Amino acid sequence: MASSSPVDARADPTAAIQDIYNPAHNIDDFPARVAKYFTGIFSSPGAFEEIPVLSVKRPPGVHEERSLVRFRGMVQDTSYSPEIYLARRSNGRCGGWGLAEDNDDSGGDVHYPDLRECSVIWAVSIPGETSWCTAELDGIESAPVQHSSVQTQGHKNPIPGIPHVGVQVKIYDNTHAEMIRATDILTFVGILTSEPFHVDLDLPAVTLVPTLHVLYTQPLPITVINRSPILREPVKALREDLIDWIADEGLAGDREAAEWVLLCIIARCQSRNPPIIPPSLTISHFPPADTSNATPTISHIISLIQPMLTTLPMSLPVINTTNFFPESRQEDLHSGWLQLPKGSTCIITEGGVNEGSVAERGIMNLRAIQKMMSAQTLEYVFPFSRFEFETDVSMVVICEGRKSAFFQTNINIPLQASDSPELQKLLYKPQNEIKLPPLKTLQNFRHLVGGAKVGTVTVGENVAQYIQDDFVTERKTKAQQGEGKNGEAISAEDLIHRMLIARLMTLSVHEPDVSVEIWEKTKALDARRRGRLDGSNFPV
Repeated sequence: MASSSPVDARADPTAAIQDIYNPAHNIDDFPARVAKYFTGIFSSPGAFEEIPVLSVKRPPGVHEERSLVRFRGMVQDTSYSPEIYLARRSNGRCGGWGLAEDNDDSGGDVHYPDLRECSVIWAVSIPGETSWCTAELDGIESAPVQHSSVQTQGHKNPIPGIPHVGVQVKIYDNTHAEMIRATDILTFVGILTSEPFHVDLDLPAVTLVPTLHVLYTQPLPITVINRSPILREPVKALREDLIDWIADEGLAGDREAAEWVLLCIIARCQSRNPPIIPPSLTISHFPPADTSNATPTISHIISLIQPMLTTLPMSLPVINTTNFFPESRQEDLHSGWLQLPKGSTCIITEGGVNEGSVAERGIMNLRAIQKMMSAQTLEYVFPFSRFEFETDVSMVVICEGRKSAFFQTNINIPLQASDSPELQKLLYKPQNEIKLPPLKTLQNFRHLVGGAKVGTVTVGENVAQYIQDDFVTERKTKAQQGEGKNGEAISAEDLIHRMLIARLMTLSVHEPDVSVEIWEKTKALDARRRGRLDGSNFPV
């Protein structure tokens, strides 16, 4: 008889599996029954939180063999061949979940009808998961990071040199496994073992890697932490406070640039056809740091309100020698900087780029970034084929010149920082020097950003008609005056751009519908941005 106690299942998950196994039932249905059973007994938040965490701060080495753990990770590689296991052993007990290796069978012939397949994938710690997000979900912020045992198969981690956990994941419910895609983020609950790396099975020497035999999974939202587009606080006032804080602490007082940053980091793919994807942003005329490897403070600011942030420090060595896109080598998919979960923000800094040439690898890397910006897709390269995978990543470029040296972005906002003799110090101060708002306010900022990220917006019939009439009138006026970009009247692309920004502005105040007021504010915001560009002779 199966125990319904989370305490018993947590203490001995192997025994729990054996308890719910019934040899009279269809063996093909057993993985689904396992998932249903463990999902049920750990359904309450309290019971789930009691499952030990597998993470950088609680790496595989601190857990006992065959212990129950939960691992929050990103699917990095789904290209492995399925693995054969003995679903019913000769002693009548169930196999799978690593049990076949611990059986007491005395050898003999394999009963082939009892063989089944399990899916094998590789998962890594969520790339760019910010410290506050980890602490909120795991509650182990003060625990020391144990680096020694978390670098397994480092080439499969998107961000080079960052401590992470890499895990070989075995999923026995193949119907569920078929729905899992690369860069999906999930919480895997399973039994932790140490087993040979799947790719090495045919080699004379094998590498033992952490292996998680999945009992069930929980999908995670693009905000990692569940958010709602409804906030109890007065949203408009909170939004103004957030923009002020971003400007004062991260952009040396430039409130206009701060608002564009906010709009871009809350964007997500609303539609593929027609394409309504996150607009890419360039903050141009950004003063350089004293050292080429300095991180702009705006990156730290965003990491305090976003659950996932990756900073890509561009330099010629990084461009020419590191992977930006996933590539299969010797039947093993190596990761790249851009293999990021949907909902991530990527800050690309160009301050470290000096004179020199871009190699062939570098050209491919740069093209991968541009394609992600323009189409939200990333190419995975295999020996005889290439496949495009959908992405959903907000991208912000920081450059010293009038525009990015490498990329064409949807929006360019020249920085107009305060006139301060310590401008560099203001723009590149470390995270521990940032003035934080009260914790409650900071939490509300995170709720505002997360709620905007998952919200939806519609354009009512009356507002749509107003926008259309307004566009026609403005187009005629601009044409008559010979104004507009490069002396031309505004185009349909300008209207599409404004509509996208109006949607984002609506989301940023947690409203469900674009209003005439928001449309007019959008026009004014974009006009001020274009005014900066025209005044500085910068290209739009």
